[in-house]
Amino acid sequence: MKYYDEVPIIRSVAAMLVVAIHTVNSIALSGGTFASDGLGYVNQIARLGTPIFAVISAFLLTISVVNKGFHLDYFVKSRFSKIFIPYIIWTIFYLLYRAYYLHNLEDDGNLLNYFVYGKANFHLYFILTVIQFYVLFPILHKFRKGWPIIGVYILATIANIIWIRMDPISMDSDGIERFVNDKLFIMNWISFFMLGIVYAKFYNEIRILIFKHKAILSIVIGILFIDFLLSIDLNHLQSSITISNMVYIPFFLIFLNYLYEHIKKNKTILKILTLIGNYSMGIYLVHYVAIQFVKRLPIIEDIVPQSKFMGVFILTVAVSVLIVYLIGKLPYGNYIVPIPRKKATKTTDVDKINITQNEYTSN
Repeated sequence: MKYYDEVPIIRSVAAMLVVAIHTVNSIALSGGTFASDGLGYVNQIARLGTPIFAVISAFLLTISVVNKGFHLDYFVKSRFSKIFIPYIIWTIFYLLYRAYYLHNLEDDGNLLNYFVYGKANFHLYFILTVIQFYVLFPILHKFRKGWPIIGVYILATIANIIWIRMDPISMDSDGIERFVNDKLFIMNWISFFMLGIVYAKFYNEIRILIFKHKAILSIVIGILFIDFLLSIDLNHLQSSITISNMVYIPFFLIFLNYLYEHIKKNKTILKILTLIGNYSMGIYLVHYVAIQFVKRLPIIEDIVPQSKFMGVFILTVAVSVLIVYLIGKLPYGNYIVPIPRKKATKTTDVDKINITQNEYTSN
């Protein structure tokens, strides 16, 4: 199976953006106010990270099907071991961690609610979102490359926009009503997952297009980034679930492809970011513990929030990587934190369009 070298870099950026959000919130957010406007901007810019996670999750799953075909039994077993079991393990871990160490566990009715709504810790909800996408994937992947899958992406984006703009839905079942009105519900994210499927099915064509028109697209990306910055209002904070992200994210993905072309020239940075990218799901799961550990270090604790963000952020990423590495060394550690393994490159259907690296960079 072909190995897509830029994907770990994209995932590393997504993972670090998520860590940045929670680092800022943990050390510099109090009563809805940030310790400095700069850290507030970091918080808002970093909201691009979670949608990119959704795109790449769908991309990797779809590209695997493009290369190897879809087998339902294998798919179910694979997703169960790589996502569902880690979700259960980390939900239990965070329930115990918050109850007996942080002493900040909130009452959520009965114990089952923490598992159903991803509330054992604030970041676990997205794992449930990914699981919902896996339930839909056996149907979504069947749409053929071309206008059928593009049409589904357009419809999914329209449905996503409508869903975000809708008022909360009232239902007879309180449990279902809570689920569909929560940010974890798939309809808040379906556009980004569908973008990942389109990205996988048109991978070669997209690579040719974005590098052929790099100059124009770079100008568009610059304009959109300025628009993004101007839209930030620290008095009215935005989550990752915004209609504007459906415009920003495709171009941010293009930008990350361009970024990879520069990063790959520095072998040290490339190696570090590839490691972070390969550990990204594990980092997502463990980084909250790392933040709590790092911010309590004596050398860090007395520094003002404006000055300690970068130190806490870098140490959190490093500690998270170390934790994931150590867990990966345990027997059955991959059931706790999924760590992808690099595949050998070979010719597949997706490689029939012969594109050399020089063609990517010469335009």
